[in-house]
Amino acid sequence: MGAKQVTRTILLIQLLVTLSGATAALAFGGAQAAYSALVGGGISALVTLYFASQVFSVHVGSPATKIARAFYTGELIKLLLTAVLLSVALLWPQVSPLPLLLAYMAALMAYWLALPFTF
Repeated sequence: MGAKQVTRTILLIQLLVTLSGATAALAFGGAQAAYSALVGGGISALVTLYFASQVFSVHVGSPATKIARAFYTGELIKLLLTAVLLSVALLWPQVSPLPLLLAYMAALMAYWLALPFTF
């Protein structure tokens, strides 16, 4: 499986986990909890999409330094973007912190869940 296909698989799993978490949050916590879960999982998917776009912006056959720079720059900006988005979301009055953080962490597990599909 190619790198772009693995990335699509990770994003798909993140979206499925987010929707599942939002559905569970709706059933057990109401609309505000479901909204919060969608925001948390959405942040995870958004930063993954950003990182993938940075890494895949480098052309095949580019020098290793250029590839490494794109990877490390993308990872640094991904971490900063995550911190900013989570901070803003947690300060938003309509968001419940627990469902948001649980959905965010569950969506991060997509990287592990995608491993069996990469071989």
